[in-house]
Amino acid sequence: MKTKLFLLLFVTLSFFNFGYSQKKSTPQKIDINGVWEDINSGVQNAVAIISEHNGKIIFSHYLEWKGQKFVESGTGKRTGNTLTYTVNVTLPIEGWATAGTHTLVLSEDGNTLEGTFKDNKDRNGPISFRRVR
Repeated sequence: MKTKLFLLLFVTLSFFNFGYSQKKSTPQKIDINGVWEDINSGVQNAVAIISEHNGKIIFSHYLEWKGQKFVESGTGKRTGNTLTYTVNVTLPIEGWATAGTHTLVLSEDGNTLEGTFKDNKDRNGPISFRRVR
């Protein structure tokens, strides 16, 4: 009887030791801080700078469209690999919106942000960026 009890105790302790002492791997959060190239069609000299601190996103964006300059910036948040932020245009192109929201998803390799924009003229569409550095 003592042998069975000892064996049961040994198996139970072994289970707890191996089951709980193994280091659990948590996915590493990909650093998104840096310079990103705007890869949307029709834009030239287009670059975005993204800064993240404790889940807060600060976004700056410059592009040229048919020789006209455009600048917008905004703030928002990161939840997992999804960035959502609002932007205000500080250097508009005539006829374009002056504010909007971007929702982007970071690719698994951390080198592409793809998603959608919605502007204050009730237009929406795709938007994407590729990491430069």
